[in-house]
Amino acid sequence: MSEAQPQTASSTQSKWWWRDVCWLLGGIVFLLWGLLGWLPVRLDALFTPLIAVDANQHRLDTALPAPTGDFTIEQTFVPDHDGLREIELLLVRWDETQNGRFWLKLRDDKGNTVAEEWINSLGVAHNQGHVFRFPVQANSAGRPYTLELGGSATNPLSAWGYSLDVIGNGRLQLVPTQVAALVPETAVQDIRFTTRYQLTVAGALHTLGQQLRQQGVYLLLALAFIPLPGALLLSYTRRRWDVAAWWGTAYALGAATWPFIWYALTLVGGRWRGWSLWLLFVVGWLVLIMRHFPRRRSRASFTNPHIVLLFILLLGFGVRLLAVRDINIPPWVDAGRHALITTVMTETGQTPSNYLPILPIERFPYHFGFHTLSASLSLMTPWSLPDLLLYLGQLLNALIPLTIYTAVWLVTRRPWAGVLAAFLAAVPFFFPAYYATWGRFTQLTAMLIMPVLLASTWMLLRGGRAWRRLWWLVGLLAAGMFLVHFRVFLFYIPLAGLIWLVSMGRNGRYLAAATTLALLLVSPRIWQLWAASEPASIAGSRIAGYNTFPTSYLQTGWEVQFVWLAVACLPLVLLAALRRRAWSIFPFTLVLWVALLFLLLSGERLGLPETSLVNMNSMYITLFVPLAIFLGVVWERIGRWWQRQRVWLQIPAHLLAGAALTAALLFGARQQMSILNEQTILAYPADREALTWAAAHLPETAKVAVNSWLWLGNTWAGNDGGAWLLTLAHRYGTTPPADYIYDRALLQEVNGFNEVATAVTDWSDPAQAAWLHAQGVTHIFVGVRGGFFDPAKLAQNPALQLLYSQNGAFIFQVNQ
Repeated sequence: MSEAQPQTASSTQSKWWWRDVCWLLGGIVFLLWGLLGWLPVRLDALFTPLIAVDANQHRLDTALPAPTGDFTIEQTFVPDHDGLREIELLLVRWDETQNGRFWLKLRDDKGNTVAEEWINSLGVAHNQGHVFRFPVQANSAGRPYTLELGGSATNPLSAWGYSLDVIGNGRLQLVPTQVAALVPETAVQDIRFTTRYQLTVAGALHTLGQQLRQQGVYLLLALAFIPLPGALLLSYTRRRWDVAAWWGTAYALGAATWPFIWYALTLVGGRWRGWSLWLLFVVGWLVLIMRHFPRRRSRASFTNPHIVLLFILLLGFGVRLLAVRDINIPPWVDAGRHALITTVMTETGQTPSNYLPILPIERFPYHFGFHTLSASLSLMTPWSLPDLLLYLGQLLNALIPLTIYTAVWLVTRRPWAGVLAAFLAAVPFFFPAYYATWGRFTQLTAMLIMPVLLASTWMLLRGGRAWRRLWWLVGLLAAGMFLVHFRVFLFYIPLAGLIWLVSMGRNGRYLAAATTLALLLVSPRIWQLWAASEPASIAGSRIAGYNTFPTSYLQTGWEVQFVWLAVACLPLVLLAALRRRAWSIFPFTLVLWVALLFLLLSGERLGLPETSLVNMNSMYITLFVPLAIFLGVVWERIGRWWQRQRVWLQIPAHLLAGAALTAALLFGARQQMSILNEQTILAYPADREALTWAAAHLPETAKVAVNSWLWLGNTWAGNDGGAWLLTLAHRYGTTPPADYIYDRALLQEVNGFNEVATAVTDWSDPAQAAWLHAQGVTHIFVGVRGGFFDPAKLAQNPALQLLYSQNGAFIFQVNQ
């Protein structure tokens, strides 16, 4: 029987060759219509160029004089990327009543005019932005360009600038047009401007090549390291697995098991070092290889769905790499916390019980599961911490579609349904890709585990007898998720209960055994958390607006369209469930699970208690898993039904499916490559250079003041590259990572400083330097993004000395 299945699949595939042709033809027609501009406006946007920021000199404090024929304003700059195509300025209007002509000109490194634009000042308002567009400069990276501003004798327009040198490889000057012309003086050293580039196919491939050359070896190691314990455990099972589902389970199980490997050694007083992790890694893979080869003939073959799945995974990983092409430090506040915990674990070689020796915090009430991966790789390699977190996060993100495929295959045994679900999560869905803009590595890792845990729980309670022997799999996955991310674990609990109810209590004793195993595994950690936390106050604490539904997500991309597609499919699932069709029970249970989560988190809306442990936002960003699985299962079922119809009905459906798939592919690839929210990018490449300088030149006892903002509740967070001062420069800052709230004295110190600092209006006043000195501050770090510290004002303070100024990052010394 097992030998006949591949033959049947092959014959079926050859019978339906015309279906693939229809899909391909539908995609080609869609592309042609798009290139010819025949598509609706919303779809036509799929064929517009992808534009991104190259340089952003956003600071301003001085208006440049209006060029009126006697002089021109020249700003030189060097783009970092190929494809330079536009420059944005913020215009100044000196006289509301006077009108004239203002012009912009761009010259290349050979003095050739690239583009020129004339603007009639009539109708141009003060502080109006203007975008100067020109033909794409294919080879602009590293080449000097000159932006020239000029005007007629009655021109009232100019541009804003900044009185400190921000562009390290650029220079501003006022150039006389005649020998005897008078040129006004200005304090401006750089124009306030933003340059943008167009990402071309060649540019994208070049960037990918650079990233893989720099990070490829480390990524391959991570790819082999993460699943190792899971693969070893699975090698002792006797089930026949789909090859992709086997690896998906191995990755989920590995991510869930590494925390216990670290935790067990910590509990007995041991510590991990680089050599011991390498020894474990090499021995583990040798054992796995020896166990694999004698059994390789029993493994399932690599089929067409696997080829398509591999393409989807590679595509998803590629666009995720391109998403972070312009940054070298992970975004947002969470990333800084994970860097701190990774540093602590790398220093100690153990799972943490405090933040020593990095911060004077005597307890650790946070989850450490993800950090066992990052700390292991940090101990094993010279992979720099920001690169490690950034690229490991994108790798985990790209692996989630594999575990989603695994979940669908485990429950339905329908590979194409799994491929479709994986495609949705890998390409067109907003989540999980958007996790990158938050640096939410812990929840991301938990979502890698969730699909396999979901499906394993289903199969334990509703599967065949062989699944009863795998009760330990559910227990280990659930326990690992608890250590990786407690919130996601809480979201899983209602699902397990629902599956048990839907199964009418069937195999409940095996679920009880899995629960017992999970409790035994996590009981030491539960005891530690109970001792290190105040459970009653945490469960009852509230932050205003914390549980508000994140409607903005539904206004992004095609999110609401996918939700409406699921709603449209719901009647079909309900009808099939009423008719007791076996396939419908699984998607129907997913719908019940999501509905129950919304109900449980409705809080005050329904007169229920609320807690800061979970909220609508943290729950909603996990729903891509049930949504992808639901759509994959239902659409595959609809496709199978459609294949039984007459050919003349199938052809237009396949053409439409090909066009829809192409549209989703184009949209998703564009969305993924530009997924980062600029508002969450705290640190830029220039900040990392400044932090490296600080590590080499500032005394180890330095206390550095940094920009900050009130992030969440009463927690302050760094607002620019200074947020990474502690973990990258190993210098103490006035706003350390958000974990500082776990120590009462540190909380009072940090909050007290920031409350006063944010109220200061003039940092050029020597009295403010005296106040900083009284707080023990020896230096000030101002990152590219900036904040309440204005570098120009600081430079005017006689009690401060400018030590470092490069590409928008500044370091000052407090001399008092």
